[in-house]
Amino acid sequence: MRRAAVLAVVALVAGAATAGSAPARTHDGAVVKTVFNKKLKKKIVVDGKGMTLYYFTQDTGGQATCVGDQPAADCGKVWPPLTSDGSPSAGQGAQASLLGTVTRSDGLVQVTYGGHPVYYFKGYTGTPPDRKPGDIHGFAFYGIWFVLAQNGKPIRRYPGK
Repeated sequence: MRRAAVLAVVALVAGAATAGSAPARTHDGAVVKTVFNKKLKKKIVVDGKGMTLYYFTQDTGGQATCVGDQPAADCGKVWPPLTSDGSPSAGQGAQASLLGTVTRSDGLVQVTYGGHPVYYFKGYTGTPPDRKPGDIHGFAFYGIWFVLAQNGKPIRRYPGK
């Protein structure tokens, strides 16, 4: 009897605390949005803070292959993934239908956009890292890393080239 009374009070308090308030966020999902990039003259895919996200041409079938030292030394350090503890959210301009996740070989859950796992660029051998929103220093890196357009397709060249 006493246990039932305690449970009833807990339920009542919990209900009162949430009545009229927004639902609690139950996960830590990454936010993906799009912004206009002046250099590329297109809307590109970025994270919730506006940092550019990249597509790796060697990722096939929606699987992430830049993990740890694969397929090249320090790949995972130079190109860390955008990960999520929950379902990613579509921010301004992003298409929710293009968002997803994939579980990598290292166990991390990586965000995908348009079926492509997405990564950040941390700089490599004289090429500076992306430090602020709008940076695209990793664009066309070694001809295998590209930025994604709003429609989920890779942007493979600068305008006019």
